[in-house]
Amino acid sequence: MIAGGTWLLLGTGPRPGDHSPMAICAVDGFALRADVDADGHLDEINEGASSVVFQRDDHRTVVRVDDARGFWQKLRGASKEDMETRGAFGDFDGDGYLDLAIFYSQHDEGDSPGDNMVVHEVRYGSLARDLSSDRIGTIRVGSSSFVYEARAIDTNHDGRAELEVFQSGGDGSVSRHVGRQDSGGVSVSREGTDDFGVSDWPYREPDALGYGACEAR
Repeated sequence: MIAGGTWLLLGTGPRPGDHSPMAICAVDGFALRADVDADGHLDEINEGASSVVFQRDDHRTVVRVDDARGFWQKLRGASKEDMETRGAFGDFDGDGYLDLAIFYSQHDEGDSPGDNMVVHEVRYGSLARDLSSDRIGTIRVGSSSFVYEARAIDTNHDGRAELEVFQSGGDGSVSRHVGRQDSGGVSVSREGTDDFGVSDWPYREPDALGYGACEAR
């Protein structure tokens, strides 16, 4: 079981505010609206582009998940080829603030899965505008192979998102594992794993994020 430590995050953006949680809603199957930095203004999270648009009055600031890695995390992956960042936004601990699950892993070469995962952590909201957090938990996952995609979906509508991890199984296969908040982090289970080919693993459904539609709020 991977259980790496927490790495230093050099935050550069304004720190989060202290506004109480605002309702999270889904624009569609790929986008959410939520007050990510607790400043009292709704921001837009684009899961497809892995980015957040922070909105304040007429000012828009776009921050990509790929830019959210800390200094030491970037340094550790600098000597490796084909490293890629994946992220998923969801309220994993049920406190009303949006959290970020982030992976930084090496893409497969040939049929053998890679074995280099530099980052596997959840940053609990509220988040700063560079997507850093003072409260970080480990994502406990049983393999360090490449993560094709991560999705946060509140499937049972209990206010706590589950984390779906689509991870390389080697030989052209992709395995879907499900993680849940547990002991200050997220534990990803190997039980009930679904396996797919690289070209046929499931795409998001329009209502898959599990939050109510923004139009209905």
